[in-house]
Amino acid sequence: MATYNNTTSSASALLTNVLQEAIFTASERSIAGDLFQVFDMTGTPGLTAQIPVYPEISAADLTEGTPLTSSESITPATVTITAAEIGARADLTDLLREASNRDVAADIGQMLGAAIGEKIDSNAFSFFDNLTNVVGTGGAEVTPAKVLQAVYTLRNNNAPTDADGDYYCVINPSVAYNIANSLQGAGVGTSANALSTVGNDLLSKSAFMGRLYNVKMFMSTAVANDSANDSVGAVFSPMCFGHIVKRPIVVKSQEQVSARAVEFVGSTARGNAILKNTYGVKLKGESTIN
Repeated sequence: MATYNNTTSSASALLTNVLQEAIFTASERSIAGDLFQVFDMTGTPGLTAQIPVYPEISAADLTEGTPLTSSESITPATVTITAAEIGARADLTDLLREASNRDVAADIGQMLGAAIGEKIDSNAFSFFDNLTNVVGTGGAEVTPAKVLQAVYTLRNNNAPTDADGDYYCVINPSVAYNIANSLQGAGVGTSANALSTVGNDLLSKSAFMGRLYNVKMFMSTAVANDSANDSVGAVFSPMCFGHIVKRPIVVKSQEQVSARAVEFVGSTARGNAILKNTYGVKLKGESTIN
């Protein structure tokens, strides 16, 4: 009985370290929360958020002394985002914990955080395929020219940029290779076409590639390939997508006495939606390194 109590106490001591490492790793692995509009629902009843999307209005020429009358009613549309749980589980056996010379709490926290962070982004980036505007085709490589085409599609739709005057682009690493490979002859730092490192001090995510045509370029394995080895990324305004957080990452543990193990379960509750379809462009193309 004494041994069982010590094991329980030790598992409880591990839990705090597992949670801290899981939160840190997930925040480093996931980029959706940095690129989408985030709405915090923690502590709010219900699982859905009603996000108002305001219309654009027009200005008119005025005549001195003549009252300005509004011909447009400001009636925002409403986008509903529903939160759902995602999670991951890792079991730590007593024997592994006793035999390991590593920080098992950190290792488990990293595994849970990486899995949850990847799933957060995978769910978020699946909405790229629902964008109406499309640049590129399956079976063809995505080139810098396609990114430029997407930029001017957004400009034509008056899509707002971020505070730096940039849009965002998220693509599969294989697509990122094709873009970087086509730029390698341009001369990094010497050509207007070359990827720039400007912004590295602001964006420390390892997914950040650089800036191209006033677009912050990110690569992520959460942009998955389809059966034809094509992938669907996107170039978009920060006002295009919404992301709600109903529950931040939590980790719970439970003893499995018969298995001589401790079960660690990490979970969060999130949701995503397109807020304004014209503020994004689907970037479709071949996702192979060749």
